Amino acid sequence: MLRAKEQAAAGPKLFERVLESGCRRIAILGLHARAGTRTVLATLIRELHEQDKTVAVTSFPRSNLADVTLPEPTTRVALPAGAWLANSAETGRGEAVELELSEETRFEGSRGPIGISRVTQGGELEIYGPEDAGEMRDVLSRLADVADGTVLVDGGWGRRAFASPSVTDGVVLVVGAGYSPTPERSAAAVRYLLDVFSLPETTHEARLAWENAAHKNQIVLVDESGEPTASLPPSLAPGPAADAIVEQAPRWVVLPSGLNDELLAPLVRTEFRCTLVVRDATRVNGAPVYLRAWTKAGGGVEVVDATRVIGVATNPVNATGPDADGRAFHRMVSEQLPDVPVHDVVLESSGKARRPVWKFWER
Repeated sequence: MLRAKEQAAAGPKLFERVLESGCRRIAILGLHARAGTRTVLATLIRELHEQDKTVAVTSFPRSNLADVTLPEPTTRVALPAGAWLANSAETGRGEAVELELSEETRFEGSRGPIGISRVTQGGELEIYGPEDAGEMRDVLSRLADVADGTVLVDGGWGRRAFASPSVTDGVVLVVGAGYSPTPERSAAAVRYLLDVFSLPETTHEARLAWENAAHKNQIVLVDESGEPTASLPPSLAPGPAADAIVEQAPRWVVLPSGLNDELLAPLVRTEFRCTLVVRDATRVNGAPVYLRAWTKAGGGVEVVDATRVIGVATNPVNATGPDADGRAFHRMVSEQLPDVPVHDVVLESSGKARRPVWKFWER
């Protein structure tokens, strides 16, 4: 009886939250290198397959082939028969897997043209999807229609544009114990990133101003009535741009290219505060110290499109140091994020994800 109570208290598994969300295109976003996105992806594929749910998969490449800093630019994962994928024609695969090409897309990456295929015989293969966020948006939309099921796409923080709300419907954030020097600091760092991914949507007036600014590729200053009062050219250096913003004293500053420390740092050092508007959370690239100082002193940051965070997945493995205890690290992150579901897919699957997933559909 105690065991049943413990399981009930644990709540839904991650794959159940994915289904309950109603999102069709799910981004699995690793917050750092080797965060554990492949394990999360493989587990979701297995769990969805075991529930007789159709699953489709692709991956946002972690690097171009010319980039030697990451020796594994592709995701290698097992797929069951009946799954769908969007993949480059020149990626590797295991001997057992067989694919049936459904259609070719108009996109081509460094590993060849991207096609949409159905797995006719399950096996393991490398997945290398579109390299551009706009292309990924179109491919995911088509993949969702063809597969008529849940579409999963994994990728890393360095190219997080694939997790934009304009590309995917929901996001699963993945963090490992090696995100910061200690598990405790890693757990605390997730709190900041979740704050960024939880930024509120802006007003209708500021949204219209942002769309106009994006079309002109200019920073636009907007007053209390929602009327644009000035535009700043993109070539203007951050320091003079900050000076111009303070002088004009707008209610909103809409930023088509995103927010970074080059503009935020000089604004923080002034006494002026307003609301900065960006497209979505993936366009915020400011250091925690500046963002917190800005908001603590009354400044705001809003987004045109809000991100839906389905949950956070934890990984106790540390690629550069000693591993953390899985349950302890999960608890640390959960304490930092009391309002967000936190999952360890290995613990949830009773260790299944630690075993080879080569033919999980035949077990």
